[in-house]
Amino acid sequence: MASGGAVTRRTFVVTGAAALLSARAPRGARSVTAREVVGRIQAHVGVPWREKTVDGFKAGDPDTAVTGIATTVMATLDVLHQAAAAGRNLIVTHEPTFQGGADDAGPRGSDPVYLAKQAYINEHRLVIWRFAHHWLARRPAEFTRALGTALGWAAGRDPANERLYTVPATTVAGVAAHIRTHLQIRGGIRLVGRADAPVRRIVLSPGTTDLASTVANLRDADLLVSGEPREWEVVEYVADTAAAGTPRALIAIGRVVSEEPGMRACATWLRTVVAGVPVQAIATGDPYWRPAV
Repeated sequence: MASGGAVTRRTFVVTGAAALLSARAPRGARSVTAREVVGRIQAHVGVPWREKTVDGFKAGDPDTAVTGIATTVMATLDVLHQAAAAGRNLIVTHEPTFQGGADDAGPRGSDPVYLAKQAYINEHRLVIWRFAHHWLARRPAEFTRALGTALGWAAGRDPANERLYTVPATTVAGVAAHIRTHLQIRGGIRLVGRADAPVRRIVLSPGTTDLASTVANLRDADLLVSGEPREWEVVEYVADTAAAGTPRALIAIGRVVSEEPGMRACATWLRTVVAGVPVQAIATGDPYWRPAV
């Protein structure tokens, strides 16, 4: 971080990026603010805006002029560093920024990690806006469709069930290897069921997987690919299917990994909503890694 009058390399990069964007803008054109960007999102998202929602500004001044937009699953400090270096000062995040649903400090007001993140946001004049409820509410489901496309399964999507995909005949282990390669998973992947079980029909469930959708969708599929299943609900249910006589399988790939394609799709969509403002997706990446054994 810069202190006093010193100019760090990152400050120089951010300043240079902002100047470049300003130079490219039409002479006399007024910059759009973060608040105005959100207004355009609300007008075009295609679903009614909720009175009670987690979506909203979480840090920064909404009236800040936007030099660029970054979408991400989680606005980690590393993501914020990348956004600032690229001149993207409005960060549209799907998950909370401050490790809690309300995005407030709570009892962590003096926690050094919380303070460091707030200080970085303030120093670089970043604006954080959460986009969860309403991006999830769009139909067809953006996260499911984007995950299926990222895995190369778009052609097999069931027109009657947006979660269900038919793939060429393979096995649970084969699907796991395919997913690890296509989503660049470093370590966060776990299986329930037989690795050699045949697979043709797959249910995709990015994000958190609940029991109700598992029961409803797994009847017509061989395998559930989940982001973050609850072990005492979904995992237990899949494990019990074998004893009940209709064995099924589960692959858990991690919440962040499962939602990454959906926030890349969000960046693509935002380019149609906020013309003239640079938009890019910044990957959070798989937060887990697998030790050598």
